[in-house]
Amino acid sequence: MGFSLIAAHAADAERAVKDLAELIEYAAQGLLRTAVHARLPLTETTEVHRLLESRAQLGRILVVP
Repeated sequence: MGFSLIAAHAADAERAVKDLAELIEYAAQGLLRTAVHARLPLTETTEVHRLLESRAQLGRILVVP
């Protein structure tokens, strides 16, 4: 069984607005952190794809110029 946040918010638009406001407030306060698995140069796109396809990453993969 799956869950769709988009469908849940479409079913309750008022709740979606409240959730988004709360999320924006957390971001404004600096309370949100993103896990970064790797920072790789644009020249290493082969490695980026390998990581994504293996599903081995434990966070975001940043591709930097």
